[in-house]
Amino acid sequence: MYLHVGQDIMVATDAIVAIVSKELLETSKDVRDLYAKLRSEGRVSGNLKEAKTLVVTRTGIILSNISANTLVRRVERLEDPFR
Repeated sequence: MYLHVGQDIMVATDAIVAIVSKELLETSKDVRDLYAKLRSEGRVSGNLKEAKTLVVTRTGIILSNISANTLVRRVERLEDPFR
């Protein structure tokens, strides 16, 4: 199944490793380090200024302007459409 993460971008749900709030860039050294590493490798897509969420995939990070809570709810509905 695929998750719409905003800006006409769809991601296969089985490729998603984590969906985290952009706020973690400020509070978590591990998230900052991962972001910096993947950005230096050209594996970050999207606009950081507009982002609310980091969608971590097996191949990089997608910056989304949709809140982490909304994306998580969408994934849950895909997995269990009767929620």
